[in-house]
Amino acid sequence: MKITNIHWTNSTINPVMGCDGCELWLGKDKVAAELTDHICAGHPARASAKGLPAVHKTVADVVGARTTSSIYQDRSTIADQLCAKLNLGTATRGGLVDVIRRSCKCYAGLLGTMRSCHKGHARQFDVAQEFPGRMAEAAAWGPPTAAERAPKPWLTGARRLIFISDMGDALSKGIPFKYLKREIVDVVASAPGQKHLWLWLTKRPARMAELGRWLAKQNVRWPDNLVAMTSVTSQGTAGRVDQLRKVPSKYKALSCEPLFGPLRLDLRDIDWLIVGGGSDVLAESFHVEWALDLREQCNASGTAFFLKQLGRHPFYQGNPLKLQNPHGGDWNEWTRAWQTRTTPF
Repeated sequence: MKITNIHWTNSTINPVMGCDGCELWLGKDKVAAELTDHICAGHPARASAKGLPAVHKTVADVVGARTTSSIYQDRSTIADQLCAKLNLGTATRGGLVDVIRRSCKCYAGLLGTMRSCHKGHARQFDVAQEFPGRMAEAAAWGPPTAAERAPKPWLTGARRLIFISDMGDALSKGIPFKYLKREIVDVVASAPGQKHLWLWLTKRPARMAELGRWLAKQNVRWPDNLVAMTSVTSQGTAGRVDQLRKVPSKYKALSCEPLFGPLRLDLRDIDWLIVGGGSDVLAESFHVEWALDLREQCNASGTAFFLKQLGRHPFYQGNPLKLQNPHGGDWNEWTRAWQTRTTPF
């Protein structure tokens, strides 16, 4: 099925808001390590056996007990304090602010941090919080309306696609399986839930597979309309594909967005691959060749391929692409040969 626009779901729902960190939302110790590395880079005295521990202690003291959310909120204050305590220049200050911003790339984390005081959001993004009842409300939604379908002709005749957990990770370690069964699995399998196709994304596919085994022991079958998905952003996270294969779902999909480098993947039993570049202000470069190579891998394995966006800083053959769409998501600006958006459903 050819898709003519980037909006590949009708709706989103979040039975859990927030998560306990990933490669896009580093833990506070990793942020501190990134700050230490930046301060010591190119400075032999600071990077010496004597200097490095002192710098690390100063960074740890300044960061203190802050969560990643708090570090992001206080990034300017933290940079000012480090510059004052370590006698760093103004140029270093800007670099320290950018280090913190690059450690906090997750759009859900940024939105969750800014809206933590708003009703319906986690009190603290770094601690996943349950919001029961939301899935049941979503199950009661009707099919896509004519207005929803109008800009998305590929949805004609299709069920409503509902993306689960775009503002958190329901498989965070603090969320019990009993909650996930009651609020997600049971709702998806119910008569109202069967009307829709649900896309469940996690960066913790090993825990999703563990949930599947836990359900099986209770003779609970993974619903066919619950698509298991995981994120693969670099070769370093490609091991998640093997973990996803262990989830007892009919459909399995990968979200390679934002993609930070070329990937070689084992796509056995993977039905769908979505790829895209980062769209935040400090997004990394995205090379179209990475996506085209993934498309070839998908063609070889029979996996549906969806090029969602080229991101804020797209390149092709080493040259930057000048696009009007800030996310690089308007495929009318792309070379026709790149325009591939298909689904397995």
